Amino acid sequence: MLKVNLTLKKFTFIFSPLLAGLLLNSGKVSGQKENLQLWYRSPAKEWIEALPVGNGAFGAMVFGGIGNDRLQLNDITIWSGDPQPDADRKDAYKFLDTIRAAIRQERYKEAQELTTRYMTSPAPYYSSYQTLGDIFLHYKTPATVTDSYKRWLDIKQAIAGEAFSQLGTTYHRETFSSAPDSVLVHHLKADGNNPIEVSILLNRKEKSQTRFEAPNKLVMTGNTGATLEFEVQLAVVTDGIVTGGGDSLNVRNARELTIYVTAGTSYILDYDKGFKGEHPHSKVTRRLQQAIGKGYNRLKADHIADYKKFFNRVQINLGTTADSLPTDERLKAYGDGKSDPGFAALFYQYGRYLLISSSRPGNPLPSNSQGIWGDGFDLPWKCDYKSNINYQMNYWPAEPTNLAELHEPMIRLIAALVAPGSKTAQAYFGPDTPGWYYGYTTNGWGWTSPGAALPWGVFAGGSGWACQHLWEHYAFGRDINYLKRIYPILKGAAEFYLATMVTDNEGHLVTSPSTSPENNFITDNKQKSNVTEGATMEKAIIWDLFDNLAMASRILHTDEPFRKKIIAARDNISPLRIGKGGQLEEWNKDWDLNSDDPHHRHVSHLFPLHPGHQVTVFKTPELAAAAGRTLELRGDDGTGWSIAWKENFWARLRDGDHAHHLLSYQLRPTAQKRTVMAGAGGTYSNLFDAHPPFQIDGNFGAVSGITEMLLQSHETYTTKDSTYAYVIDILPALPAAWPNGAVKGLRARGGFEIDINWRNGRLTDFSIRSANGEPCKIRTSVPVRLNNSSSSASVQGSYMYELFTQKGKAYRGMASPGR
Repeated sequence: MLKVNLTLKKFTFIFSPLLAGLLLNSGKVSGQKENLQLWYRSPAKEWIEALPVGNGAFGAMVFGGIGNDRLQLNDITIWSGDPQPDADRKDAYKFLDTIRAAIRQERYKEAQELTTRYMTSPAPYYSSYQTLGDIFLHYKTPATVTDSYKRWLDIKQAIAGEAFSQLGTTYHRETFSSAPDSVLVHHLKADGNNPIEVSILLNRKEKSQTRFEAPNKLVMTGNTGATLEFEVQLAVVTDGIVTGGGDSLNVRNARELTIYVTAGTSYILDYDKGFKGEHPHSKVTRRLQQAIGKGYNRLKADHIADYKKFFNRVQINLGTTADSLPTDERLKAYGDGKSDPGFAALFYQYGRYLLISSSRPGNPLPSNSQGIWGDGFDLPWKCDYKSNINYQMNYWPAEPTNLAELHEPMIRLIAALVAPGSKTAQAYFGPDTPGWYYGYTTNGWGWTSPGAALPWGVFAGGSGWACQHLWEHYAFGRDINYLKRIYPILKGAAEFYLATMVTDNEGHLVTSPSTSPENNFITDNKQKSNVTEGATMEKAIIWDLFDNLAMASRILHTDEPFRKKIIAARDNISPLRIGKGGQLEEWNKDWDLNSDDPHHRHVSHLFPLHPGHQVTVFKTPELAAAAGRTLELRGDDGTGWSIAWKENFWARLRDGDHAHHLLSYQLRPTAQKRTVMAGAGGTYSNLFDAHPPFQIDGNFGAVSGITEMLLQSHETYTTKDSTYAYVIDILPALPAAWPNGAVKGLRARGGFEIDINWRNGRLTDFSIRSANGEPCKIRTSVPVRLNNSSSSASVQGSYMYELFTQKGKAYRGMASPGR
């Protein structure tokens, strides 16, 4: 570890490529080990106790067990139903003026009835993400209790396993899903007197059939509807004896055996081809043959090396750890208030593990609301891509936690929605409507239509919010060629909003009809409705889109007339307002305090605080204070993802202790699987986040929240040449619960990679590597001195320094604790 000279009285920045290499080893707190393993003393009894493995597209939930075991299989493309290209309501736009007139005249009940009748989809929304099937293993080993049993998931290597001793024999089992070889591997070994004797079954309860192919293979084929066909092949390689028939294989007298599983579907992400490609048989067969030829040891080594290319980019240490406890007991202790900063670090890295395991660059579809893991045929909320928070939250960690390539499947799906989204725009807003849009959700079949009912089905912000992710991928990576490719998609979304927004009574641009996701308002004269004009979330999303698009146009030196138009429109969007309770108003009128659900789980109107950048503590302090007041009124409770979003809000407000309180609240144990929409969020024993039931966005939201506590870079400033750059805010919301720590490898907008160390709650040193040689400003809570730069104290005792970087150079600062 690089030693820090704590006697220095100033920061010094050293321009040295050599130093960049030295800093690779400086990201840990002295004396602390990094033990990144979930572990348990018993097999999983139910799905929310099983452990996930995945290669991005193909994965399993591993249960473990002495006498019986189960691997529940998933493929990211297993969607029931078929494309629904005619789900838009025909000629819906003809009723748009009537709806808008009712809203403008404050006939809200009528407006809601009309919106429900004409602005929803008449088509049934029945497609769901589904399980691929199961592998069941039945052993002749006596299923007796043994004190030696241990089950684990090593997230440093992406391998699940178990081991136990019984009757003089020690049994070892390992499972991983390899991305480089597209194969799931389950390896078993017996050391001792008794061999392995096991029956292996492969099946699916719906629309499938399994056959035995001598000498050692099972093949399962089937479909989920008229569009999608699938195939799974399983082969056993062993020193034992293999027999089989029907849907099962039998192995006896084995000291070692390896189960290889490959899978594929006919799915392609192509709207024009109806999402139907070739039957996967040839692809699946080739993968299996290649995996068997490669062998277990080489597959495992290549899998670990490939996985570590992503995982090892970030290291985090938040202090002392209590990893001597099994994970389920550790979760309970944390929920009971035991200090265990290392558990927060484990939860953080587990979230990164889940993203790596459910969203590799080559994925045909992005991580859904359960990642790639789901057991059943009609999963909660169809396990799709809800655009009013859940889909986006999945990808909040991708850029800042150094997993930018994992953003690509989301970006591809957004691009694939342009064609169907243009049809939806014209159906609901007129045949001459330019651009494209989608509303409350999408799925594997490119759904862009509204939903069937309020309060969730009609939402104007889906495409605008999705486009924020297109921009963020550029903001962190600064790839000009990429920006050129996605610019037409951003512009098309903006053209839709420019054409469909209306002018309110004050002359400002608003959406109409407009909603705030899944919430309602009560007017001062007691009208209750979901539909108004100019709800804050929608106008904030559009402001964000217009602002990003204007920057894109300026960077590309293109489209100047359109840029001027979009800037003028951005500046005329209805402004954010502060209500009589000191809160940021959610609606176009000051109705928030009239609510019959004051603690509603969606706090959507704080979008401009996070993940937007319209509201910041330093640039808009009054609005930031109003956002804080909103959070106080809403309270800390909520579903799992709601609690996670609030962690990000409080971090943006620079209140690390409150953000940490919410993290601790999220990390309380639950076994609730029933759908509960308020007050039941928590974490299952396998560290899946509970909505409940399981939704993975809470895991990813917590990773984002912890990152925001340690590093922020959403604020921009204008440079001397009238362009823009980013403020890198170091330790903006460090909680008192993490007095000593370090993080290595985080990314900031503008193309920077950051390492940070702190002790006794104070920054001690940090390093910045510039990928593109852009300028930046650095904000710290301690005074520093930089060569060739000016500094000034800012509000709340923080200090700002402008740094001019060179491409590929590393810069390091050290601070004196005495200042």
